[in-house]
Amino acid sequence: MHDLISYGEFLGLTSALVIAVSGLLIRTQSYKVPPVIMNTVRCLAATAFFWMLLPFGRPLTDLLLVPGKEWALLLGAVMIGPVTGETSYLRAIREIGLSRTMALAGTYPLATLLFDHLLLGAPFQPSFLLGSILVVLGVVALVTRSGRPVADPRGRLLLGVGLSLLAATLWGLSTVLLKPAIAHLTVVQANSIRMPQVALVLFLVYRITGHRMEFTKLAPRSLLIVATTGVLSMGLGSFMFLSALEEIGPAKTATLTSISPVFGLILAIFLLKEQVTVQVVLGVVLCVTGVWFVL
Repeated sequence: MHDLISYGEFLGLTSALVIAVSGLLIRTQSYKVPPVIMNTVRCLAATAFFWMLLPFGRPLTDLLLVPGKEWALLLGAVMIGPVTGETSYLRAIREIGLSRTMALAGTYPLATLLFDHLLLGAPFQPSFLLGSILVVLGVVALVTRSGRPVADPRGRLLLGVGLSLLAATLWGLSTVLLKPAIAHLTVVQANSIRMPQVALVLFLVYRITGHRMEFTKLAPRSLLIVATTGVLSMGLGSFMFLSALEEIGPAKTATLTSISPVFGLILAIFLLKEQVTVQVVLGVVLCVTGVWFVL
């Protein structure tokens, strides 16, 4: 805990804010654009964003110096987190609803902390562990504030819970793998490779399952909004996330960026006139206290 936050901590918190703003925008299109098409468009927009930045960084010939192990880690992190983890998350929403899924998947900072310790040898600090737990509890309180019990006549609760926790585990593992994966890459180079990889995998999976990505059928306004959220969250937000990862490590970055629901709630209160309840206040207090311990 310090009087002033570090550069990496600032990047992590700012990334959470950018993700929250993007979330408010994407909410307006959630019933107009299929999820897979939405994520593909966002990844393509982020790809364009990073490719435009490539000429201003290190020479592309430096990519030839990246060891094969790090390329494998980068590909693995993409397949584990943005692809498999996100797919599990979306399937869990269908099984047990958004509130339950967000609450369970929101525990991923704890999975990140565990993998950071097991794979990278990061020490367990009591104050950091306490802060992570408080943030997770705060996020759970915020995302379940309007939730109602969901009937489960077909016994899908266990499957949904399992998929949600699987998503949290995979997101945590992916975050930890990214740190060694980008040891010889700049943040721009890493994202210039990650984003088209995710878009390509999503496209192939969608085609294999018999669907077609008919972008031309999207309303121009919807396409513009979705692409803008891609530049914001997967572009600018991802840039800050990986920069924070380099500065302060996976566990702290995951914990700080996971408080985006707090920023989203504050924005929703002022812009959407969302109601403030005791549970909302409790969630915010838990998150802020947790971040204070982590810092």
